[in-house]
Amino acid sequence: MNKLTILVVEDDMSVKNLITTTLKAHDYRFLTAKNGETAIMEASSHNPDVVLLDLGLPDMDGIEVIKKSVLGLIYQSL
Repeated sequence: MNKLTILVVEDDMSVKNLITTTLKAHDYRFLTAKNGETAIMEASSHNPDVVLLDLGLPDMDGIEVIKKSVLGLIYQSL
């Protein structure tokens, strides 16, 4: 069975470890990012199936990450 690839965007190490430990236990593939800029780069280069996104990141808020990611997808499709 193909497992989803999940991008975990979280700057709090304890929360990120909890999430990734759980994903690992259930044999999911995952990527991590600790800030918005890295999240946007990971999402555009790896095209994850699911993104678990912290809305309060140190460099930008999660809504801004979503907007920039969507605009990037639109730009790439032109």
